[in-house]
Amino acid sequence: MGRPRTPLLDRRRIGAAALKLADGKGTLTIPALAKALGVAPSALYHHVSGRDEIISLMREELVLTTGGEKDWSQPWERGLEDWARTYLAAFAAHPGAVPLLATAPLTESFMHAMYEKVAELLITGGFAADQVMPVITVLESFILGSALDLVAPSVMLSDVARDTAPHLGTALDHTPTDHSRASRAFDIGLRALLTGFRDLLDQ
Repeated sequence: MGRPRTPLLDRRRIGAAALKLADGKGTLTIPALAKALGVAPSALYHHVSGRDEIISLMREELVLTTGGEKDWSQPWERGLEDWARTYLAAFAAHPGAVPLLATAPLTESFMHAMYEKVAELLITGGFAADQVMPVITVLESFILGSALDLVAPSVMLSDVARDTAPHLGTALDHTPTDHSRASRAFDIGLRALLTGFRDLLDQ
């Protein structure tokens, strides 16, 4: 048989398949990815150098499918909130891939371009240069945790003994038992973070 008219693999397809695999399995291996794509593991190496580059393709796929042009000219608070909500939606759609995407070094130029926009937003907004990366890191840590919370069980605390934990019981009585719990927690946490960041400008 000759070669197929349409190539079985390209970098975009590899990234999408890897993202889907990691999302479902919570891990990523070359043999498993090759099997999911219906090719031999050696075929992948015609397109990528190894696992790190595959993770990079996963990150690019995430940006391509959930990104979009943002208005970076708006005030820093609104710009950060918009970025945080878009970021949350992207990771919440692929929770199984979060550990891989969040711990691999960010070497891609398209990611550097995004962080350049965030850094410009903050510095233009009045933040000191030594505050920029801590602010970004704090916000990202919160977003990643919130993304996992969005796919966690809607009820995380159960069988609480009201006689020994009455205050907790009262709080739970006023907590939604559906996934709006996580969304409300994100809204409150994001507002608290933005307020705290604003206080940095007054110091």
